[in-house]
Amino acid sequence: MSKCRILHELIQARTALPVPGVYDAFSARLVEQAGFKACQVSGFGVAAAALGLPDIGILSMRDQINAVQSIANAVDIPVMADGDTGFGNALNTYHTVRLMEAAGAAGINIEDQVFPKRCGHMSDKSVIPTEEMVQKIRAAAAARRDPYFVINARTDALATDGVDVAIRRANAYVDAGATLVFVEAPGTKEDIEAIVQGVHGPVSISMVGAPGGKTPSINLADLRNMGVARVSYPGVTLSSAGAAMRRALRALMTHGDLLAVEQDLMPFAELTAVVGLQAERAREQEFAL
Repeated sequence: MSKCRILHELIQARTALPVPGVYDAFSARLVEQAGFKACQVSGFGVAAAALGLPDIGILSMRDQINAVQSIANAVDIPVMADGDTGFGNALNTYHTVRLMEAAGAAGINIEDQVFPKRCGHMSDKSVIPTEEMVQKIRAAAAARRDPYFVINARTDALATDGVDVAIRRANAYVDAGATLVFVEAPGTKEDIEAIVQGVHGPVSISMVGAPGGKTPSINLADLRNMGVARVSYPGVTLSSAGAAMRRALRALMTHGDLLAVEQDLMPFAELTAVVGLQAERAREQEFAL
């Protein structure tokens, strides 16, 4: 069974599939080894980790493809790509899907923001006309080679026009061929319930994975009971890594050693295990002269 189909079936089950965000192959390996069944390449995370910049439309399509390729090559679980706004019009969206699928992605997020876009939990967002986004989703559906390749159509209209408009847009995107829809940044549990009840397709919700997002933290069991299909945590790896690195670096600067934080550090043997050193050594011996 293809990774696309695995991901597609997990989403169709509508059991609040948790999908942590990743920004490189190392964070993806940690997600896989923790037992998660899928991961999501976070545009916010890639922009921060690779460029040290915010998620405001600076990353290019090639930047995202490179990230997806290295991540998908490092893990066996399905990887969803971040396609931003499709990097242009419907034709650009078509080729974005083609290239992301070829890079190893099992699915992709496409959003209806005006380019340059912003992180979904930032302010001052704008959205393109519904009809324009519908054409992008139609192009994305036509571009996929594997019919189970997941198209996650994201709308940011809740912030600009309210929940009713966001639901109408979401339904238009489902009708255009989206596998599921991602209504970004609902502010209450009641909003999420209204979205799930109003959309005639699987719904994805983002829990951010870092304190301070616009959507309140809700337990996966509660989201499962609501009928949410997929729950992304785009910031969980970057946020936790950043906090841990800051603590370690401050300790080193203050004390001249890492003894004060040693219990928080991953031992060298664990680091090498995460990146598969033992398997690579065995492969090295298999092909040695």
